[in-house]
Amino acid sequence: MAQKAVREISLRVPASCRPKSVKDYEKSPITESIEEYTEGVYRLQEELEEVGTGDIAKYMSCTSASVTTMLKRMADLGLVEHTPYQGVILTEKGEALSVSLLRKHRLLECLLVDFLQLPWDDVHDLACKLEHYISEEVADNIAAAMGNPVTCPHGNPIDATAPKDGRRLSDCSPGETVTISKITDERPEFLTYIKSIGLLPQTKVDVQSRTPFGDVITLCVEGTSAPLPLGRDVAVSIWVSGEKHAKTKLN
Repeated sequence: MAQKAVREISLRVPASCRPKSVKDYEKSPITESIEEYTEGVYRLQEELEEVGTGDIAKYMSCTSASVTTMLKRMADLGLVEHTPYQGVILTEKGEALSVSLLRKHRLLECLLVDFLQLPWDDVHDLACKLEHYISEEVADNIAAAMGNPVTCPHGNPIDATAPKDGRRLSDCSPGETVTISKITDERPEFLTYIKSIGLLPQTKVDVQSRTPFGDVITLCVEGTSAPLPLGRDVAVSIWVSGEKHAKTKLN
């Protein structure tokens, strides 16, 4: 049987666009999932004194068994130190990876919201996907093009190592007037709700009262007149700035 002649074509793709082989994956063992877990541990470490497998499972919405398996892989890659029942700690390598990913993620959110005009409450998932595919050089170019923003559209710092300040809205007392600085729960449904009640970054709120049971605070939100009751499960993910016990009232 005659062999079919190979036709001459001018089309080619860059090496980065070619399907990956097993050898390619062996060269780059840090997968997207591992990067997401590493970034997740970093964020949890910012809020908790000790991060356990249960905390990671809740954050990632998966089982503790899945977390344990992943932590073993991450430890083998030098990203975490994990002793069963004694918590998880990122290594220097793991922290560096997390800081890089968070910077890319938050710069991408700025690009998607401020330049492409995508919805404020619906860009987190897309940024999560894209952050794994851009280089530091591309991130630098995005930062320059966007005027070197300090925070993402949700108020979180582009530089995750920047000094932490502020406190949770859930820790505020009646009589305080504070300014919302960031939203740390970036689930689309949560952000949609926050947007619908006007609690966006840079918005001033007056804490009017607090229930003795149930931990519900009532707010007067800048630009509105109707009181807004807010449960602790929402207020705990809203961070604010402003001096404690300030007496300034909103008009």
